Amino acid sequence: MAAYFSHLGLIQWPFSVVPRPEHCTFVAGRKPLRDDIYDLLRALSRRDTSSIQVLWSWFGAGKTHALFYLAHQAVMLNDQQPAVSITPIYTEFPKSARTFVDLYRSFAPRLDVARIVEDYLEVTTSPYCEIFVAELGSVCPDLASALRVMSIQEGLPKTIATRWLRGENVTLHDLRGIGISQRITTTDQAVQVLSMTIQILVAAAKSRGLQGARLLWLIDEFQRVARSGPKAIGDVNVGLHSLFNACPTGLTPVLSFSGSPDEKNLPDWFSRELRDRIGATRVMVLPPLQPDQALIFVKDVLAHFRPDGYEPPSEYFPFSQSACAAVISHLLQQASLLPRILMHAFNAVLEAADPLIEGGELGSITPEFASKVLSEYVIVSDSQD
Repeated sequence: MAAYFSHLGLIQWPFSVVPRPEHCTFVAGRKPLRDDIYDLLRALSRRDTSSIQVLWSWFGAGKTHALFYLAHQAVMLNDQQPAVSITPIYTEFPKSARTFVDLYRSFAPRLDVARIVEDYLEVTTSPYCEIFVAELGSVCPDLASALRVMSIQEGLPKTIATRWLRGENVTLHDLRGIGISQRITTTDQAVQVLSMTIQILVAAAKSRGLQGARLLWLIDEFQRVARSGPKAIGDVNVGLHSLFNACPTGLTPVLSFSGSPDEKNLPDWFSRELRDRIGATRVMVLPPLQPDQALIFVKDVLAHFRPDGYEPPSEYFPFSQSACAAVISHLLQQASLLPRILMHAFNAVLEAADPLIEGGELGSITPEFASKVLSEYVIVSDSQD
């Protein structure tokens, strides 16, 4: 057990307001969400047809944590050698996006270039090499040039090709020196590069004996598109719609956004064409927690950070169960029981109790102690990005 938190029966500090990917290997207090994610990944790993998923959440209800958990579970599922391998990539919708290219530029740096090159080499040495290379050269000759350079050269040429793939502002002189004609500056170009990259992932998986592969593109904070202006909203919708049309297999964007969910009606910044492609997909909704769910949430968070084999005095230690109930009751009088608000409140109480428990002045957190701490704090709810 880490010496810093052994007096709390914990190996790490449990209440993190900003989700950390390494902590998002579990979901607290939301069994229906765990079930939904399990069912979604099971379906995506058994068939290769493309789809669009929607995650709609109240502000602070845990959508980013849910996306990180979804990515973690996808990676874990790959260890079971499913028919369709899944590559999750998380991005935030850019705050100042003007076109789909800006969304592409937020995505491309998270591509594993070594993996793309490996898959490219797998495909170009397969029995269908000539057909695929001809298609790649016809549809996206600049990507073909970039992949050739990245697969056989090192140093500056490889760096230039990698920067081009990421949509960076490389000089045309440098690009043409390695056989690339132009930068990625238009929606059509970004869609071509993305769709052909996905086709490489799919073709490589099939060459290795799988049914296919899937890029699981987790796009967080998608509500920001609403503040980008009509032109940007239109271009982003066109880009996503065109990319989906270009990838009948191998692609699942997860569009995640905050607001006041309505399971029957998507926001009006989804174009008619994109709504049509989403079709009958069930919207995953994250509402505030109920008091009993909030209690389970706190218990699950604490349990996740227990050392192996450790038996705490109670499931809620260093809190008493009644103290947890008191915190939840206090919050319920002022705000909805959102995970972010719970994290803020329990973090504040534990910070105040930590030195007292370590010094032996407090055995566990009582309702009176928790109420006194929270009386000095203002609960801010309904925060928006």
